[in-house]
Amino acid sequence: MSKQVRRQHTVSRFYLRGFATTKGRIVRISLPGPAAIAMSIGDATVVKDFYSVDLADGSTSDMFERYFANIEGSASTALEHIVSGGRPLSWQAKRDFAAWVALQHLRGEEQRASQTHMNGEFIRLIVGTAGKEALRHHIERATGQSLPDEDLEREWLDLTKPGGPDLEPDPNAHLRTLMELWPGFSAYLAESHWTVIRLKRPALVTSDHPVTMAVGADYPKFYGVGIATADLFSLPITRSIGLNIQPRRRLLEYTENVDQVPDFDVKGTDEFADSMNQQTVGQARRYVYRHPDDDISTRVRLPEPTERSRMDTRGIDGLIAEDGLFAGATGPLPKPLRASDEDEGVSLDDLPWPIPRRRSVG
Repeated sequence: MSKQVRRQHTVSRFYLRGFATTKGRIVRISLPGPAAIAMSIGDATVVKDFYSVDLADGSTSDMFERYFANIEGSASTALEHIVSGGRPLSWQAKRDFAAWVALQHLRGEEQRASQTHMNGEFIRLIVGTAGKEALRHHIERATGQSLPDEDLEREWLDLTKPGGPDLEPDPNAHLRTLMELWPGFSAYLAESHWTVIRLKRPALVTSDHPVTMAVGADYPKFYGVGIATADLFSLPITRSIGLNIQPRRRLLEYTENVDQVPDFDVKGTDEFADSMNQQTVGQARRYVYRHPDDDISTRVRLPEPTERSRMDTRGIDGLIAEDGLFAGATGPLPKPLRASDEDEGVSLDDLPWPIPRRRSVG
């Protein structure tokens, strides 16, 4: 019996309605553009089986998709309240919408791609610091067979290339991480300071990764930007409404009583719309979405498809050595690399062989 394929959405349909016609039509721009296709919001962000997970008994479950639907239902009601001009937003409505914002940020394709790439780099690190002969011993012990030099060379080159081995994304691992981060991230957003920006002229667009993060000009360029370090989370809510979420720590330069600063509801300008659009488009992964009547071609620069999941690994490059990182060293190895320290660190001995979800080596 063939496996049932489920059409699952990486961006909520209730959210995309804010950028579509009354009949649910939206334009999808494939980066780097200018190809644009009009389609239904029901088809715009479909990825087959994106939230389906494999269970221990071998079956496949869509339980996460059903769970996410409950979050979307509450967030949809909160969004209607925002759009209608209702303010201040009730604490429950704010929590409901914050839960969805956190979910939307964590569940996207970009997050899964980043996690997959980090796993590849981690494999590269533990293999590259162990050395080529250690890799030979590891493979031979796992397979019970001797490994010819040419096969060892092929494995070494693939495992230690920039980015590490090519891996298939792991939905189970992605969703497990999502569920670990989501409660805390939701609460963090709900407790932050919100500014709702309303435009007189509809002009905002969205993307396949609509929640964007930004930092201040004084932020070190070589640091990564994440949930804990971002100074601003932005989200276009509809064509005419944007949302900026600012951690309350950023308000300390203005007041000591940061918890007493109320959320704002302000009027936006065309300049703000251009700025938010550029931020949204700049952090899109593959697609930008706009209303059929909106033309951003002269106001927004479309980038190449993002490589944000390709983190800076220059620090790892210097640790890769065929003879092993500590070849010729005397004394005990540093604890994080010692195979004998089962309770501390990770070593080549901990790498399963064959490597799960690894794509075949050419």
